[in-house]
Amino acid sequence: MLNTLIKKVPQALSELTYKSDLAKYVDRLPAILPGDRQIVEGLQQEGTVITSLTDLDIPSTSTLLDAAGHIAPELLKIPPKKNRAYSRADSTLLMQYPGLFLWGLEERLLSIIENYLGLPVAYHGVSFRRDVADGSQAGTRQWHIDIEDRRMAKIIVYFNQVGENNGPYEYIPKSLTPPPNVFKRNYGFVPDDVVEKAVPSSNWRSCTGGAGTVVFTDTCGVFHRGRMPTESERLAMFFTYTSRKPKNPETCKSILSQDELLTISKSLSDRQKQCIFWKEFSNL
Repeated sequence: MLNTLIKKVPQALSELTYKSDLAKYVDRLPAILPGDRQIVEGLQQEGTVITSLTDLDIPSTSTLLDAAGHIAPELLKIPPKKNRAYSRADSTLLMQYPGLFLWGLEERLLSIIENYLGLPVAYHGVSFRRDVADGSQAGTRQWHIDIEDRRMAKIIVYFNQVGENNGPYEYIPKSLTPPPNVFKRNYGFVPDDVVEKAVPSSNWRSCTGGAGTVVFTDTCGVFHRGRMPTESERLAMFFTYTSRKPKNPETCKSILSQDELLTISKSLSDRQKQCIFWKEFSNL
């Protein structure tokens, strides 16, 4: 009993520090447009918001699509590694077409994310993934909840048409997402039948849409998965953000090396650089 209490003390102090940081930072959150405020409120209430590149109207979207258009044919040549149902663009491709990585640092996107997190943003980069229709329900195709932080945000951009049968992002709304201990485990993957007993499948939500569909989601706040594609593969980009004091910093890793980050950041603003080199700017 004593050992259990001792272990809980650091956790309790960490939570108190987190709540104190939120309170100190609330008046420093950047102003955002009314439409962007709707995204923040949707994340707060539902845990996930669906929009599109067209509706967002981010200035560098044409550069993003140009970079993705060059990377996609190369990505299709990369076979999935053993026991994985996906492949992803490596750092060489990302550095060759930096517009993909840099889109996630658009100031307006950072302001949306910062307003949701309530704290300064750490940007962990982008993963351009090809999920194949191989009949496997391994890894993140199973229900799970992420552990990087208390809140985090991912922006998912579909590069091809994603319907019910080719791997849509699927989630359980925040109001219905049970705590992990409901499944008699702290974290990890949970089978469909176990989830079904806690949350009927009629309450599961699929994010479908054409190329250019954008999904904002808090993968630490909702149970989610990439549904197994059965008809054709999915090509999608995943941009990842946490606070600069994540709950589990060891799980926050960028595909790019430190030297690559230094190279790609040369023309960025101070704010954008701080989001990349967040470990150096973790103090409020």
